[in-house]
Amino acid sequence: MHASGIEFSPSVANDVSHASDLRAAARWLVGASATVVAALVAGLQLRDLDGLDDVGPWAVALALTAVLGTLASVVWTLYRAAEVLSVPQRSIDELSELDREDQGDYPNPRLVAPATGLVRYLVVERRADLLGASRDAIWQLTQDHNKAQRALLASHPVEAVEIGGRVYDLRSAADSAALSSLAADLERRVQRVVDAASAYETQRRYERLARGLRWAGVPFVASLLVLTWLTTLPPRLTQVTTPTPIEVLIPAGMPCGGRTLQGMAVGGTMDAPIVVLPAQQGCSPRKLSDTRDLVVVPRPVDVVPQPTG
Repeated sequence: MHASGIEFSPSVANDVSHASDLRAAARWLVGASATVVAALVAGLQLRDLDGLDDVGPWAVALALTAVLGTLASVVWTLYRAAEVLSVPQRSIDELSELDREDQGDYPNPRLVAPATGLVRYLVVERRADLLGASRDAIWQLTQDHNKAQRALLASHPVEAVEIGGRVYDLRSAADSAALSSLAADLERRVQRVVDAASAYETQRRYERLARGLRWAGVPFVASLLVLTWLTTLPPRLTQVTTPTPIEVLIPAGMPCGGRTLQGMAVGGTMDAPIVVLPAQQGCSPRKLSDTRDLVVVPRPVDVVPQPTG
């Protein structure tokens, strides 16, 4: 302790700057996430998903699940980032009450270590530079600060005040100056405790965000990969289960080549049906099992003419 009664603290990291840096990182993360999502969604044209019903109902359900997974990851990231950006600043009185509730027994000495991380950080890990070497409770700092302020701002002159085991005789110019210096030091310590509490909570929330991102990124990337994969699937082949009227363009080089014949698809798929062609246009009736190289077009039932010989 200095002769004037002021307990000088070693230099410590700037808590306000540290918390500000973490909030800036969270804001950058939000902006970067939005940019990445916009770029990926723009690259994956949503119109490419329009034809998924041709692939099958399962593809539509899987695409919706993937979209929901992507949105859930983004919403979780934004929520956790918002927590970092919205850390409340507790007053010194709130912190004093937290200290008192967490194993604090001031004015008796602290016998049990604090159970909560915040109080342990303030009154154990950083006790010397925040509270001062002669204090072990935030309530004690608050009491000393209030005593000094009341003595200096009292409407009626106060002859003496005891703070930290020292009696300041305010009739003495030296003691009055020492008390003023002490009050300024206590004011700085009170603000430093408030800033340290805010920085601790910001750091805690930021670390939770960083840890969670490793897991939130998994469904996000997986969902985008699923959506990309779904756009590459061919449409589902429609099976011919009932006789379907069709028209067949016979290519040149085949019997009746260059003609469009009418018939019935009786099996296979609509891309490569099994076709029965009755006798027409001088062509004999036949059954075509391999129609992959033919142009086969379904016809409305109401315009199906009767085949002629």
